[in-house]
Formats: sequence, structure tokens, C-alpha cells
Amino acid sequence: MRRLLVACGFAALLALAACGGGGSSGGGGNTIAMGGSSFDGNTTVTIAAGQSVVFSDPSGSGGTHILVTGSNGTFQAATGAPSEFSGATGVNFSPGDSKTIVFSTAGTYPITCKIHPSMQATITVT
Repeated sequence: MRRLLVACGFAALLALAACGGGGSSGGGGNTIAMGGSSFDGNTTVTIAAGQSVVFSDPSGSGGTHILVTGSNGTFQAATGAPSEFSGATGVNFSPGDSKTIVFSTAGTYPITCKIHPSMQATITVT
């Protein structure tokens, strides 16, 4: 009986862990990390309208970045993009910065760095 109880408890724990999954959708788990001159890891995130993406520039490995909507380091206005991305000045990052940006409007938003044009990420909002 005791083994059955332990097995059921373990199964329930696994089920709860699976529900909390990582992935690139869901609130709070959507992070795009930056290195010295590139994005580190995931560069494609899909979220629901109203959810946020954390842009993280770690103090130990990050660099100076200016993120804008567009491609190849060039700003291109994107209808419905968050206000932080509404102008060519973009969002400035220094090592150690982390900024959470809410994407309220459905669409696909290409993100690039004005300083490092090869940095490309895509945020898809459903």
C-alpha cells in the first residue's frame, strides 16, 4: 500500500511538472538573452497577445545593444509593436540590463540590433 501511495504521489508530481513546461509560449518564461554581439539561445518566441518577453543582457557576458523592429540593424516601423519599439531610437541595453516588454497586438515582429546587424530575433504574437 505504501509503495502504491508513493508511486501515485510521484506520478502526480510528474504531471504537475509537465503542465508547467518550458517552451516559448506562456507567461513569464519568454526570454531572449543577449551576448556580447549576438543573441544567445532562443531567437524565436511565440506568445499570446498581452503577454511579455524579457530581453536579458547578462552582466558577465552581455554587451551594449540597441534593439529596434526591423532587420539587419535597420529600424523599420512595425504596426502594433510595443511603444518601446515605436521609434528608431529603440531600446538601449548595457551589460546587466533586463527589460520586460508587453506585446499587446497580434502580429510578427522582427527584432534587430542597430549596433550588431547580424542579431535577428522574431516575436510572433497570436
